[in-house]
Amino acid sequence: MTLTLSLSADKKNDNIKIVAIAFHYNQRLMVELKQIRSFLCVFDLGSFSRAARFLNIAQPALSVHVRKLEDRLGVVLLERTPRGVIATEAGRRFARRARQILDLADETEKEFRATPGTITGDVKLGLPGSVCPVLAPPLILAARERYPGVRLIVSEFMSGDLADMLRDGRIDLAVLFNVEPSDDFTSDYLLTEHLHLVGQADDPSLPEGLISALDLAQYPLVVTRPPHGLRVLLDRWAGDAGVALSIRYEVDAPSVMVQMVTEGLCYSILSPSAIREKRETGLLSSAKVVAPSIERKVCLCESRRMQPEKARSAIRDLTRNVALELAADQTWENEASG
Repeated sequence: MTLTLSLSADKKNDNIKIVAIAFHYNQRLMVELKQIRSFLCVFDLGSFSRAARFLNIAQPALSVHVRKLEDRLGVVLLERTPRGVIATEAGRRFARRARQILDLADETEKEFRATPGTITGDVKLGLPGSVCPVLAPPLILAARERYPGVRLIVSEFMSGDLADMLRDGRIDLAVLFNVEPSDDFTSDYLLTEHLHLVGQADDPSLPEGLISALDLAQYPLVVTRPPHGLRVLLDRWAGDAGVALSIRYEVDAPSVMVQMVTEGLCYSILSPSAIREKRETGLLSSAKVVAPSIERKVCLCESRRMQPEKARSAIRDLTRNVALELAADQTWENEASG
């Protein structure tokens, strides 16, 4: 008897539907997955010979795998050229589907082969650039130790992009700022950050410790452009406080902003966590903005677009615990934690 297993996963954002077709509990399953893996290896390396060496199989056998896959799909996936192999348009589209098929197959195998009671699965966590350096390393280590059957995938994006990805169900969890629960995702308050004026460590004009909001006008700033979350926060705060900010540059790349400040080209207003490493190595210094302060609430958010899963719940709780531990010892500088 042959048992056919159809695996599918829908993604609302781009209507991707992954279908692992005609999977059987016999050798045919292994052959089909092998064909897909062979294709992806050639696709990634751009050469049948390099892929054959990497997979440690004969090149004619590798060519057969790809040809059978093309025959089954009824399209040409790869074209040979004097400079190597080039994917067709169909090949590029199938490569995206193929990776998702293999991820789904691997995840399914892990789930059903796991010891009863073991938590398994993939969890995608999105972090803003200012949070990733302080939270990601200890969280990844803790997840590996606590939940070895869970693959934690951490990605760094701007907060606005992360909110969209949560709404679309492209990620499971994200750290966002100043957000309330919605139909798309939950919001669990973690801590409150106070933003600092940041400049070179040896800048004589940068005060130590604190700086009054009214004194910010004398400092040329590099900031993000609207509608980036940090820029929206600064504009709203400046309007409410009656403070004039001297915005000289607008850059939608936090790493570029930090580099410009490091080189002494300007100043910026950032969270202490975003510049922690450069402060510790003596490249930057900062002063907390006061009277009034610039605050933002850090929230851990979970997508409501996905069905509840043990792996996601476990990583959500672990992320919260690690974040609060970092806040408690001021590794993640904050004013209050909840």
